[in-house]
Amino acid sequence: MENSNRIMFLRASNGHPVGAIAIRLVKGKSVAKYQFSVLNPKDNFDRAVARQLALGRLVEKPISVNLPEEANMHDISGAVMADLSERSDVPSRAQKAASLWINKNLI
Repeated sequence: MENSNRIMFLRASNGHPVGAIAIRLVKGKSVAKYQFSVLNPKDNFDRAVARQLALGRLVEKPISVNLPEEANMHDISGAVMADLSERSDVPSRAQKAASLWINKNLI
């Protein structure tokens, strides 16, 4: 995943997408940078728009998260979702979707 972005979609408990996360590894370090976008409940979800918003925010204001040594893709996703679920400065839709991912994939 070096020098490339990974896109994941945040999903509500009903399985519908509610946002996107863009993740980029920092070359040579056990750090990932990420950023996200979430759906306004009044809007219809558009994958392309959600992806572009997350990628743009990743360039402008990335969030850093430390990774375990030699982390695989699952470890990276888990670290990002754990960080997102614990942040108090993000919309509750993002926190809930990240927590749901953790409950389905890590517990």
